[in-house]
Amino acid sequence: MSSEPRPLTILFADIGSSAALYERLGDASAHRLITESLHRMRAAVETHHGKVLRTVGDSVLASFEQGDQAFLGAQAIQRVHVGMPLSVRIGFHTGSVIPDGGDVYGHAVNIAARLASFARVDEIMATAAAVEQLSDEHKSAMSSVDMIDVRGLPAPLAVHRLQWQAQAGAVTRLSTRADFATAPPQDLRLRICHGDTILHAGLECCDLNLGRADDNDIAVHNDEASRHHARICFRHGQFLLQDESTNGTFVQKESLMPFLVRRDSIVLDGAGVISLGAEPQRGHAELIHFELLQD
Repeated sequence: MSSEPRPLTILFADIGSSAALYERLGDASAHRLITESLHRMRAAVETHHGKVLRTVGDSVLASFEQGDQAFLGAQAIQRVHVGMPLSVRIGFHTGSVIPDGGDVYGHAVNIAARLASFARVDEIMATAAAVEQLSDEHKSAMSSVDMIDVRGLPAPLAVHRLQWQAQAGAVTRLSTRADFATAPPQDLRLRICHGDTILHAGLECCDLNLGRADDNDIAVHNDEASRHHARICFRHGQFLLQDESTNGTFVQKESLMPFLVRRDSIVLDGAGVISLGAEPQRGHAELIHFELLQD
């Protein structure tokens, strides 16, 4: 039977690029490795008084009564994976949830999962709501304020990165939004190739528009694509593809399986292909190639 809503800190941890593990190591070895990772995550959560609510594939959802417990649990998860041939991304958020049958439900769960998907591997991110619950000692590990879009929220959500690796003599101050706005540019470029067209997106480049209409920076001619289908932009120190279409956008990174993005965003890192509205392996799909470059 369901209970009344109550505040909890919800943590979502996800193994990065697990599909590539299966391809590289084979099914049996990759499965053993992922199972070991999930066991380590559970132990780290429970050591810091958290509760594993469920595991789904290569992901763990957990809850904590206190923000500091989630902070320590997230750090412990990353540390027990040091030396393993896989990496984990983590997000946690404090908000109201509905306990039901040993699990919890509510938008706070969706926010934690979205935050984990936004994080890079080997990284921990927390919402401003979660940071507010931390002790002053633990707040010193938070940095890099960003704003991300979360489906169902009317405005961007403030999030922070959490420093979990020891840095001698370093005490990190919480950045303000003004600090982020004046941060020095990173020397990153994203090369976009479609037919004979080659574009380089970077900090000084306007957003690139993709779609079927001729006024896009990259125009495709397959019927599944919307006239103004998606955008590539530089936000929060990384390149994002933001889908605005009816049929969604397929992103296939290097040797991984295609991932469908619909009315949402995904980080473009490494190299791969983008297909508007049609799966990349379909014969008529027009592929847009991307590669992250760093000088």
